[in-house]
Amino acid sequence: MTCEEYAAQCDAEEAALNRELEWKRIARTLEALYGAVRAGDGTVRTRERIGRLEVLQQALMGFPEVLAA
Repeated sequence: MTCEEYAAQCDAEEAALNRELEWKRIARTLEALYGAVRAGDGTVRTRERIGRLEVLQQALMGFPEVLAA
C-alpha cells in the first residue's frame, strides 16, 4: 500500500465516522424536538428546526438534492 493509498483509506474512514457522528447528533436533537412537540411546543421555530434537521438526515442518507430545495 502506497502512502497515497493509505491516506485515501484514512480519509474515507474518517469521513464515514464523521457522517455517523453527525447522524447521531441530528437524531438526538430531533428526538428532543419531537418530545417538545408532544409536550405542547408547536411553535413555528420548533417546526422549522425539525424540518431543517430532517433535510440534513435525508442528505446524509444519499439524497443531497434535498438541500437545494
